[in-house]
Amino acid sequence: MKLSRRLQAISDLINPNSKIIDVGADHAFLDIYLNIYKNCQCLAIDKSKYCTKTAIENAKKYKADIKAITNDGLKNIKLNDEIIVISGMGTRNIMKILNFDLKNDLILSSHTNIDDLKEFFKNKGYYIYKEVIIEEYKTYDVIYARKEEKND
Repeated sequence: MKLSRRLQAISDLINPNSKIIDVGADHAFLDIYLNIYKNCQCLAIDKSKYCTKTAIENAKKYKADIKAITNDGLKNIKLNDEIIVISGMGTRNIMKILNFDLKNDLILSSHTNIDDLKEFFKNKGYYIYKEVIIEEYKTYDVIYARKEEKND
């Protein structure tokens, strides 16, 4: 299975055996790849029932053990120590999805207003742990952000 350069860059940021929540997963190719090649536990979320159905079909086709659900972002999702991946949508949508108190590591790739996105997660107490620029049809900025640790 071959990923796009953008999805491969995201995969390269993720350690084996990680727990992933992929919001806006589309057809779940990233999740399938991570499960097969990095033994990651993945939850693929998309608000489109068609995309969720296709994700499930793709998982069966590639014999991947992922979960795929139809949901509006992270609403009603219990978060633990998963890495949250949001890629392939605009900054406003990403900020809407993440507009609550959270502590999870984030891997984000917005199609628009990357500076606004950086300011948003900086205001939420995050810092850029790693950043990769990808050229593929257009320029993509892939950011791995982590929560600042507070020393009390």
